Amino acid sequence: MDTLKLFIRYIVILCLSIGLWSCEGRREVEGTEEITVDTAEKGDTARVIKTGNTAEDELEEFRAWLNRQTEKGDTAIRREWPAVREELRERNARLEQKFDSLSAESKEEYRELQSRYERWEERQERRQQQPLAPAELAQWRERLLRDYQNLDKVKPENIREAYLTFMGEVRTNRRTWTQNDWDYVDYVYSQLNQRRGEIEGQLRTADKLKIRTLQAEYLTLEGAADTQSMLQGSTE
Repeated sequence: MDTLKLFIRYIVILCLSIGLWSCEGRREVEGTEEITVDTAEKGDTARVIKTGNTAEDELEEFRAWLNRQTEKGDTAIRREWPAVREELRERNARLEQKFDSLSAESKEEYRELQSRYERWEERQERRQQQPLAPAELAQWRERLLRDYQNLDKVKPENIREAYLTFMGEVRTNRRTWTQNDWDYVDYVYSQLNQRRGEIEGQLRTADKLKIRTLQAEYLTLEGAADTQSMLQGSTE
């Protein structure tokens, strides 16, 4: 009987020891970071989970937020415009306070994001005053998307081709477009992005990566066109 009691006591002590040891695998550090140590994988590894709002976090959130705004349809933009402008001011204020904490590369990206948003905002203000003409918009959609102009029928398996078709037109004709033309091009681009968002979960990883590359190229070309337009305006 004494032997049985000793055995049970040994088991209890062993379980408590294992429990305390496993608790040491995950430690929370007071401040903006939580350190998680995972000893179940091969070797001892450490994973840092950022829970604070650092300057880099703010920049990443700003980038994602801006992408969401530029992908909205015209109706949504009109409805939300006052709130969008107010949120921009708040995000800018937070980032400006932490600007010195950003890396040199991030500072450059932040200024570019600001410039990009200002161009986009100017375009939206212009649309508010002078809406796009439906008939002309339909012509631009056909010109830019060709076989994919009916966006409701664009499927996960061919949306990549729709982006390639769109970007082919942009690369070929962008130098001949006026600022007004770019308003229509940008609107068709936002509609294409909306369709992508609707079927995002069904896209293959390779297609997602290719589309992101094409989106980045479009924003670069659009930004260059806006810059050129501003330079021409300043010399007139």
